[in-house]
Amino acid sequence: MARISLITTVAAITLTLLGMTTASAQVGGIKIDATGLLQRAATNSNAPSIADAPSDFAQRTANRRISLKRLEATITAHLKSETPLPDSIRYLAGLQRIDQVLLNPDQEDVLLVGPAAGWTRLPTGEIVDPQTHRPVLELDDLALAIRFATSSNKNTSFIGCSIDPTRDGLKRYARYLKRLSGSINAQRIPQLVKEMQRAMGPQDVRVFGVPADSRFACKLVAADYHLKRVAMGFDRPPVKGLINYVDLLAKANPSAVRRQHRFWFVAIHDGLSRSPDSRTWNFSGPCLAIRTAATGPGQDDDDRKASPIAERMATNLTSRFTALARHIPVFAELENLVRLTVATEIALHAPLPESTTRWQSRLLKDPEQFRRRTSQPPRRVPSLASIRKARGRNWVLSVSGGVQVEPPRIREKDVVRVDRRLRRSKHHSTTSNSWWWD
Repeated sequence: MARISLITTVAAITLTLLGMTTASAQVGGIKIDATGLLQRAATNSNAPSIADAPSDFAQRTANRRISLKRLEATITAHLKSETPLPDSIRYLAGLQRIDQVLLNPDQEDVLLVGPAAGWTRLPTGEIVDPQTHRPVLELDDLALAIRFATSSNKNTSFIGCSIDPTRDGLKRYARYLKRLSGSINAQRIPQLVKEMQRAMGPQDVRVFGVPADSRFACKLVAADYHLKRVAMGFDRPPVKGLINYVDLLAKANPSAVRRQHRFWFVAIHDGLSRSPDSRTWNFSGPCLAIRTAATGPGQDDDDRKASPIAERMATNLTSRFTALARHIPVFAELENLVRLTVATEIALHAPLPESTTRWQSRLLKDPEQFRRRTSQPPRRVPSLASIRKARGRNWVLSVSGGVQVEPPRIREKDVVRVDRRLRRSKHHSTTSNSWWWD
């Protein structure tokens, strides 16, 4: 009897954000029902429209600066006057990426610096630059990053998610394979796919480090969902040299396809550096990599070692991440979340031996003072099956995945590379009375 396998992925999410006003949102073309079941959604016609960015925010710049001290003061003023926060605050002045974190302890302030422009909403839900489709940073994500960095009672040391098949689903799937008989041909495959999906059933979603009912969590799960779709060949972005895992396995020798593997995102911090006085911090290069390991019941540590084919797939995805992020905006969203998480860790905990003062969050860290918008949390995702005929009589199986974002130990001395070329620059100087300026 031919071995058959299931390729499962998570499904993406559409979330309803609730805050001072009820709003709906979508990331990566996904929706979520009242039971927490995730489903794909190509567009979200019910999402509220976003007004065009005012001309001063829409101006394209490589070095927009945001003062965290003044940002909190501006938000406080809106809350006291009971006026809604404008999109310019919700989307952090159109900041698209954090390239530098500048610490000004004498003014008890921190500046975030990076490229910026206007914003629009894609049909798939991301808030992006109208021209490049690079996502912008969001205030609610900043608040949750600050709360993670300031929490003294963390249940986990990282932010992330995991999507895993249930124990019962794996048992049902194994029983289904044992009962399977007869030859497998192209005409039979569509029915087999449906039966395999039904046998495995929905997979469980777990979120770590941030509330599951947040847009932050939505982005984590949506990114993991799209990683599976790309790795397993459901989606084929126009990235030269990218061959999906299933096609690699189909061309491999029979022994290479017998083990299940999972693929997941991890944050890397090789491109992070600081000035000798620790007041200038610089990001460079991609901050995400894809890892893989064998997976399955009853495996010990040696059995979890990835096969050469799986390692090749993970390396291929990692080396092409920047290109992938240009075509899949939620990958760039995930990169923004990594830098935002590291930036808040720097802002709050970077050693400043020559100063007795520093910026401390007084508003965003407090969930009672600043209430983020919420949504239906993701809990389950239906399994998706894909079949490729491999050499011999083997078929392939891959399940599960996740995201792991763990900030570097900023509080430890010399944990980050020192770059003596980084000096205090004009970017440290406050040249405006606003909470942002170019």
